[in-house]
Amino acid sequence: MPLPRFITRRLEALTEPSTRIPYAWVYHEPDVFMQRTSAFTVAKKYLHRRLRLAMSGQLRHEVRHVAPQARVLWIYGGKHSVGDAVMDLSGRALLRSREGPIDLLISPGLKAVFEGDDIFRNVFDDPAAVNPAEYDVVVMQEFNYPTLRIKRRFFATLPFACLFRFFHGPDRNQTQFSLAAVNDVFGLGLGPDELFAQAKPYLREETDLPAAVVNQLPSGPFVVLAMGGVEPRRTYAHWRACLDAYDAAYAPGLPTGIVLLGSGNGADAARALMEAKFRHLEMVSFVGQLTLRDAKRVIANASLFVGADGGLMHVAHTTRAPSVTLFAAAEPPYLRLTPRCQSTPLQTQSDVSALDPTELAETIIAALASHPQRLR
Repeated sequence: MPLPRFITRRLEALTEPSTRIPYAWVYHEPDVFMQRTSAFTVAKKYLHRRLRLAMSGQLRHEVRHVAPQARVLWIYGGKHSVGDAVMDLSGRALLRSREGPIDLLISPGLKAVFEGDDIFRNVFDDPAAVNPAEYDVVVMQEFNYPTLRIKRRFFATLPFACLFRFFHGPDRNQTQFSLAAVNDVFGLGLGPDELFAQAKPYLREETDLPAAVVNQLPSGPFVVLAMGGVEPRRTYAHWRACLDAYDAAYAPGLPTGIVLLGSGNGADAARALMEAKFRHLEMVSFVGQLTLRDAKRVIANASLFVGADGGLMHVAHTTRAPSVTLFAAAEPPYLRLTPRCQSTPLQTQSDVSALDPTELAETIIAALASHPQRLR
């Protein structure tokens, strides 16, 4: 039996802040989310967060915009994924010439991702180490419970602005959302077309490599492969067959260097490739050996990055290296990539290992041909 019209309208009003991004150009899928989620559940979560803000006395401290000279503490809490953090914080690239300083407070597990940043003045991982008197305003990423607790406990009297506010649930292009929200909250006045053109995951650009890494790299141009993965559906299982096909199709001018990157969960896959025999390929593995920052530097020097949707892919897209990226059925590429990523996406109807290794090798060769400047 359908709900009375006034209840339907009220539910829509209560779910919209959590499911509809207020910037029309940002890709997101509210309808897909609401098809599998109860409107009552979404409305309840929204009301609960709003009530917590009001009862804690924080709601009266909210401001919608941040002055150019304001000293900002940006709080990123409640998430622990490298990929999420890279995309969610990409909007700071618009603040390079901002007058007032910006510091970041983030969880200990993500601090290293942003150390040495060229926009955040300082990066903290302990709220107790931050002096509230040094800031004019807090910028919160979103109204999640960990962030609200930090704000209430350590920075209760500081005014705050919130980038994503109550939005929660629907899949979205986090990079685009970040740029749109930063443009709005910091009053930059950029239009949708300009923001769309600029959207790209952001980390400080660095290409200089430590000597110990340089000495192990292949002698000529190389392709980076991302080994391992946190989730099986986003972990490719056929790298050996892919490299066999690439090796068989080798022609002069193609990179012979293959550099393996990734964390410890890719160690077994990397070991198997290092033990394999190839006619033309020079194999190097740094799996489990480099910091994320040095891995980024290696990718920045590569002819091409190849990997499945995950943290290292998003780090790769902060560099100028083009990519071939693998997506499972549940991850729409248009919500993970932007045009400036220079990525060729391949999506399967199930998990990424359903991708034919010969097709992947052919796509790698085609992508390399499309970027001849990276082959020098």
